[in-house]
Amino acid sequence: MGSKRFSIRPSSLVRCLLLSGLMLCFYVIDNPSIIARMNSTVYNYIIKPGFWLGLTYFAGCLPKVRSKSKQRYRSFINWWAFNFSAILVAVLIMGGIVDGFGKSPYNHSISGIFLNIVLVGSMLTGRERVRSYLVNSLTDKENYYVFILVALFMTFTGISLNRFSNLHGIEDMVRFAAQHAAPEFSENLFAVYLAYLGGPLPSGIYLGIVQAFNWFSPVLPNMKWITAALIGVLCPVFSMTIMQNMYAVEARTVKRRDREGESPLSWILTSLLSIAIIWFAVGVFPVYPSVVATGSMEPMIKPGDVILVNKSIDINNLKTGDVIQFQSENILISHRIIEIIEDSKSKSFRTKGDNNSIPDREAVKPELVKGKVIRVVPKIGWPTLLLKSKKDIPMEKIEF
Repeated sequence: MGSKRFSIRPSSLVRCLLLSGLMLCFYVIDNPSIIARMNSTVYNYIIKPGFWLGLTYFAGCLPKVRSKSKQRYRSFINWWAFNFSAILVAVLIMGGIVDGFGKSPYNHSISGIFLNIVLVGSMLTGRERVRSYLVNSLTDKENYYVFILVALFMTFTGISLNRFSNLHGIEDMVRFAAQHAAPEFSENLFAVYLAYLGGPLPSGIYLGIVQAFNWFSPVLPNMKWITAALIGVLCPVFSMTIMQNMYAVEARTVKRRDREGESPLSWILTSLLSIAIIWFAVGVFPVYPSVVATGSMEPMIKPGDVILVNKSIDINNLKTGDVIQFQSENILISHRIIEIIEDSKSKSFRTKGDNNSIPDREAVKPELVKGKVIRVVPKIGWPTLLLKSKKDIPMEKIEF
C-alpha cells in the first residue's frame, strides 16, 4: 500500500463529516446510563435497528462513490472475503480446543435468534455502508493514512464508552489494548481494505460471518486473553497482506514475476515478531523483562541489568534461596528469600538483598509477589536507566 497524499472535494468532505457525526451522536447515546431510562427491548430491537437502517438509507441517497475494483473482480473479492472469515472462525475454534469452550451468553430461542438477526444485521448493514462511503470518498488510491483513519474511527465507535470508563490503571489499559482494542483495530483495518476494493459487500461478508459465529453459536471459545489477542491481531493482518498480493496479481496491477520476490511470508514474520516484542516488553507473556537500577543484589544482579521474571509460578513452590520480585507501595523490588514464615493462617517471605547488610523490614505477603527471577541479562537496560534519569525519577525509587 502506498502513502500518497490525497485530496477530496469540499462537498464530499461535508458528506463524510455528516455521516461520521451521525454515528458519533448515536455512539454517545448508546451507553448504559441513557439506555437504563428506556425499555431495553424497545431500544435494542426497535430504536437501535431503526437508527442503523435509517443511516443505511441516508448513505444510499448520497451521491454514489465507486470502490477501486472493476466489476469483473467483485466475485473474486467476495469469495476471498468469505474464505478469510472462515479461516478466522476455524482458528477461533482451534483456540477453543486448546483453551476450552464456554456456553454462549446470547439467547438461542427461535424468537431470540430472530431478534438478534434484526439487531446485528441492521448494525452490520449500516456500519459497512458508512465504512465504504468514507474510505472511497476520501481516496481512490491505496493510502495508509486514509485506511488507518477510517479503521480507527470504526474501532472507536464499535467499543462501548462503558468499557473505556471501566479501565483503572496501566495493567487494565494494557490488557484492554491487547485483548480488545488491537484485535478490533486489525479487524476493522482489513474490513476497510475490503470495502475499498469492493464496497460494503465484501467487508459485510467478512464481518458478518464472524459476527454470526459469535452471536449464534451455542458454545464459544473460552480462550485466555493472550490467545484471543494473538488470534484477533494476527489473522486480520495476515489476511490483509495476502489479499493485497492476490488482488494485485489478479488485477494485473503488477506482473506475477515482480510479485515472486515479495512473499507474504516476510510480512507475516515481521508482523509476528513486532507484536511479540511489544507484548513481551509490556508483560503480556508469562515471562516479562524488568530493568534493575540499584546494586542491592550485587554481584548477581548489577545496575543496568535486565532480569527476566516468571509470573506464572505457584507460590507454594517458592523456597529459600529463590530471588523474587515483589511490590512495596509503588516500587518493584527483587530480593532473595532467606526465610519462609508459616503459621496456621498465612505464609510470608523474609527477603534480603545479597549486597545489603540487613534483611528487608517487612515480610512479603504472597499477594505482593510478582514472580520469580529466572535469568539475568547483563547491561542491556542502561538506555532505560538513562531515560529515567532524564525524567528526574530518583534511581533508588525504581527498584532495589
